[in-house]
Amino acid sequence: GLLHAWQSAGEQRHWLIPLKKGTHYQEQRSLGRQDRLVTLTTSPQARKKWPDLPPTMTARLLRRKVNGKEVQGLTSMSDPLRFPAADIVDLYSHRWEIELGYREIKQSLLGNRLTLRSRTPEMVFQELWGTLLAYNLIRFQMARMAYSLDASSASIRLPTGSSRS
Repeated sequence: GLLHAWQSAGEQRHWLIPLKKGTHYQEQRSLGRQDRLVTLTTSPQARKKWPDLPPTMTARLLRRKVNGKEVQGLTSMSDPLRFPAADIVDLYSHRWEIELGYREIKQSLLGNRLTLRSRTPEMVFQELWGTLLAYNLIRFQMARMAYSLDASSASIRLPTGSSRS
């Protein structure tokens, strides 16, 4: 339901998620090698929660081997000419670095605090932008340091909240 709502909320809104084990789908047609258009049936529970949810939805199923392991993903990016499978798979492979970045922001910069201090929407917005700016400036310096050491910038991490004294 959430994915359908996201996609229906405007133009150029797409999603990409790993395929859960046991997900039932029906293949509509092949878009290429290990690239299929599929129909997913929405559950009665989801339709109860989101009354506007259609009984089925179309998605694109991509299969690839990554480090010897088969990875399957579902996406709303169904046009293979506009969204080549190789580009989607490459983008998805960078997802873990993005997740680690979010963790660094939450644990290192925000000290594991669950709330922002600001009280107005404008100040929350400003606080979030300030946090993102600080994070990107720190990561930029870390990337420069990694370059000077001939190391990967991904190998340099901020200390986590648990390592603080």
